Amino acid sequence: MVLEPTARDPSSRSDARRESTPRSVPIHAEELHVRSYAHEWSYDLEVEISTPDGTVVFEKQYYLRPGRAASELGAIEPGEYDVRAVLDGDREAVRRCRIDRTPEGTAVVEVGNGILSLTEGLSVR
Repeated sequence: MVLEPTARDPSSRSDARRESTPRSVPIHAEELHVRSYAHEWSYDLEVEISTPDGTVVFEKQYYLRPGRAASELGAIEPGEYDVRAVLDGDREAVRRCRIDRTPEGTAVVEVGNGILSLTEGLSVR
């Protein structure tokens, strides 16, 4: 949906006194979000997403530079998956996640200071 600008009458002073009404616009989010909180170090990150029966539906390697993020949108069909992340070939995190195209259905992999975190749900604050 594209919002079009509304025309305003420049002579109208009532526009400044109107309260804005919140609109209900659907929020879309990526299925996978990876982020580095590191200040100096880059990391190699491997992510594999598979169905509960073990069928791999997505796999990708990332080279995360300090302070950078990457995301995948439209790469994974909504569903329940096992997400596996491996940091620098030796630290691993695994979690079952409900993935869809909402912020709550985003698998989030975060790294920094040698720590690997795998959670479900992207904060939109």
